[in-house]
Amino acid sequence: MCGIAGFVALGGQPFPEGKLRERVGRMTAALVHRGPDGDGLIGGPFFTFGHRRLSIIDVEGGAQPMQSWDGRLVVTFNGEIYNYHALRVELEGKGAKFVTRCDTEVLLEGFRLWGAGLVERLQGMFAFAVWDREEGRGLVARDRLGKKPLFLLQREEGLYFASEPRSFFAGGVLESRIDGQALREFLAFRYVPGRRTLFAGLEELPPGNLLEGGPGGEWKERSYWEPAFGEEHSGQGDLPSLDEAAEELRALLEAEVGERLESEVPLGAFLSGGVDSAAVVYAMREAMGEEPLQAVTVGFEDPRFDERPFARALAERLDFQLFEECLQPDPMEDLPRLIEIMDHPQLDSSLWPSFLVSEAARRHVTVALSGDGGDESFGGYRRYRFDKAERRLRHLLPARIWAGLGQMYPKGDFFPRPLRAKRTLQNLGKDAREAYLRSVASLLPEEVDELLLPEVGAGSGAFDTMREIWDGLKSGDPDQKLLEFDLRTWLPGDILTKVDRASMAVSLELRCPLLDHRIVDFAARLPAAYKFDRKEGKKLLKRAVLPWLGEDWLARKKKGFSIPLGDWLRGPLWELVLEAQKGAFAAEHFRAETLGRYLEEHRGGRRDRSEALWALLVLHLWQERWGGAGRKGEG
Repeated sequence: MCGIAGFVALGGQPFPEGKLRERVGRMTAALVHRGPDGDGLIGGPFFTFGHRRLSIIDVEGGAQPMQSWDGRLVVTFNGEIYNYHALRVELEGKGAKFVTRCDTEVLLEGFRLWGAGLVERLQGMFAFAVWDREEGRGLVARDRLGKKPLFLLQREEGLYFASEPRSFFAGGVLESRIDGQALREFLAFRYVPGRRTLFAGLEELPPGNLLEGGPGGEWKERSYWEPAFGEEHSGQGDLPSLDEAAEELRALLEAEVGERLESEVPLGAFLSGGVDSAAVVYAMREAMGEEPLQAVTVGFEDPRFDERPFARALAERLDFQLFEECLQPDPMEDLPRLIEIMDHPQLDSSLWPSFLVSEAARRHVTVALSGDGGDESFGGYRRYRFDKAERRLRHLLPARIWAGLGQMYPKGDFFPRPLRAKRTLQNLGKDAREAYLRSVASLLPEEVDELLLPEVGAGSGAFDTMREIWDGLKSGDPDQKLLEFDLRTWLPGDILTKVDRASMAVSLELRCPLLDHRIVDFAARLPAAYKFDRKEGKKLLKRAVLPWLGEDWLARKKKGFSIPLGDWLRGPLWELVLEAQKGAFAAEHFRAETLGRYLEEHRGGRRDRSEALWALLVLHLWQERWGGAGRKGEG
């Protein structure tokens, strides 16, 4: 698990090597938090690769960038390849030579033999670039689900890549100019969907995609994997029963957890009170036998949100060492550290507790397995059940009636959560696509329009990219569409970005067995009814782990953890919000009269304006810390 940065030439002329090495060197140095154990730089006429290393496997011999035994191939790699032992045996059988014990070298010899076909053989999480000095060709690739980030910036001299935007700022190749359309989408969903970022010109290589080419020819991007939606079992003859599918899933989970246990540094697990993390820990206990197992759990002083007693009970039952930490978020102390992570701003406030959890875990382990991914593949989020209910209601009355009821219903942000039905009533007057987009949006398009100055992203809509993605979904089943859509948008754009930034900020490697592409594809091919209905989510996953955890554990409601953002924005963060209202970012992008009204409504408790005010505060603090990286303005 590391940080990578580099350059590959796109035209026929090499870039001055000395200047390039100095530039990529600065890009690499900016990623020290991702790799505190070592650094390296290797270049040639048409490429320069940099690397910061967090040593996990072959601590002594796995330095990067790595060259092949004959010096022909060079790679810089971030991630873990879990099937590298099997690939190494296969490659050795075809005459490949190896001089280290680490997974990185498999990328070199695999590229020599299979070219870009190497990527489809890999099982793991990865972002890497490899260059063939002899043939003058290269490959840049990102893993199937987007667990590891890879940002791209094309300039006249060639293509720059890095694990985080801060590298491009440090290298002096990117201006921090805000893309107006991206800002509209960012405010609507808390992240920028698709390949664009907030910064004009900077993109992310989409999950499951690769680039290949060389300085003398065209570089081409293509997708090498998509989740298996649209490939559902064709009929009862080949459809396993729910119990059969549960048994197969349990075996898959055991295999995926077993693959993720190799490490030469302290390894453990995140353990909450939920099903997913408990299942991962149980599978670890089974795979490790008598070997020592350790896990980290966090809680709060308030017993309403403290799940440590449940984790403690599991530790006693399975006989493993449990490290307990009590989280005490401090708005004034934590916020500057969060902004340091946000070289690209993030509006999902759960980054805050995720960072604190990662920090707690890092005090005990260097590698941790987590239960991330269960909700996305197996329908755990309650919004899927809400959408299913909405679709049943939509046919009871004409759309215009539902829309009218939505407009008549009071704003009611102060109502108990079950009574906040305004958006639901409005959604019933929309088609399926618009209804779901509105249900998952943090700010609706009309709210974004009300908040932003009209010239910011003029001519673009807050839902434009999301509509394009929805229209390209493969699944024809309405329930499956929700899972496929979130897997293509929210998972890489929000969840995995949050997980990567929070963990790598403290040099913690996080492994997620439930996000292995084989489990994702297995779930995608099964009918939605196996995953959720109007009453229950994660049906199949719960059935699979029932023999491990028992009915009592599965019946318990997860408490979860979050921060009281609305209260903090009225309390300890209020003065900072007032400063943000007067700041440069607000002046250049937001309507002053709208901000003034939002502040008044939120402070007085008449409306919860947390989403908009948190966005204002984050973007203001981002500009103060990161906006000086280049010229400001609209892209």
